[in-house]
Formats: sequence, C-alpha cells, structure tokens
Amino acid sequence: MNRFVYLRSQKRQRMTVSLPTDLLERMRDAAYWTSGTTMAGLISSAMEELLNNLESQNGRPFSPRLQDLKPGRPRGNKSTQPPVSEEIQSVSN
Repeated sequence: MNRFVYLRSQKRQRMTVSLPTDLLERMRDAAYWTSGTTMAGLISSAMEELLNNLESQNGRPFSPRLQDLKPGRPRGNKSTQPPVSEEIQSVSN
C-alpha cells in the first residue's frame, strides 16, 4: 500500500529550494526505489507530516502571516530575532 498522499485536486505552486546534496541524493534514491512515488510526492508528504507535528506542538494551526516573507537568507543572528508568535502555547508541562 502506498502511504504517500497525493493532492492532485488542489492548486499547486512551484517553489525552488536549495538542499544539502546528501539529502537530495537520499530523496532521489527513495523516489526511485518506491513504486509510484515522485520527488514532489515525497516532499509534499514530508512537509505535511512536519507541519502537523509543529501545529501539534503549537497547540493549534499557526495564525496567518501578517506580511509576506522576505526573500533570500535571513540576515543577522537568529537568537536576536523576536519570537515567531507571542501566542504560541507550550504543550509540555
């Protein structure tokens, strides 16, 4: 049974990212050796799982962005950046 979810009925948008070479090669190998799987399907399934985990940790889906993301790499030290959301609730005790 193929466990990858394909959302062909939803509108799709192209995105370009740079990934470490070893990760990209592992993804290519997985797509090659997993029948009926594509690179886009692997990435989509992995991102869906990651976002579900992040939203679970957050206690709910994230609020919509207040502005567009800035293109390119972030400048400065991440530790000096303000928190992502003031409304994030901890799920740990």
